[in-house]
Amino acid sequence: ERLKGIYQESIKDWGEAKKTYEKLLKDKPEDTVTHKRLIAMYKQRGQVPESVQAINTYLETFSTDVEVWHELAELYIEHGLLQRAVFCFEELMVANPRSMYNILTYAELLYSTGELELSRKYFALAAHLDGACLRALWGLVTVNYALAEKDKANEKMAQLQTFAIDRLKAAYKKQGAHGKLAITLLSSVQL
Repeated sequence: ERLKGIYQESIKDWGEAKKTYEKLLKDKPEDTVTHKRLIAMYKQRGQVPESVQAINTYLETFSTDVEVWHELAELYIEHGLLQRAVFCFEELMVANPRSMYNILTYAELLYSTGELELSRKYFALAAHLDGACLRALWGLVTVNYALAEKDKANEKMAQLQTFAIDRLKAAYKKQGAHGKLAITLLSSVQL
């Protein structure tokens, strides 16, 4: 029956595909694959509110499905609902607290929503986990620069900024002529 629904999707018979999936789910509500096909169908048709509603309904039952949490976060980011995406990435971090992707994306979302102090903590965590991660180091430099006025007298924050800048300079020094511009830019960024 699911293959029948997929076929109906492929010939753009959306109404019949939806009926097929809903019938399957009525008989077997624990069928995660069919739930995901229904969500994919809404997304494929550009029906964002329906996609979000279907995902939220799915997550009420299957709250540990990290792929669906990530899908919901991406939908929210795509439509500028960053606070909601932050919540999704919190759920993803609970599931996998050492994922660099989750940590960095969470830090970037926090920065974008104005949560600069918390953003700095997560960029620092990412830099601690991987001191050569350019994304983490640039994020740390950026958030420190945004908080520079507040941190003027704070010696530890100046050390954190120096750490990040030194790591970035070392990484770009290996790039030869291509890295000179980045090194020049970094030389002008101080707290």
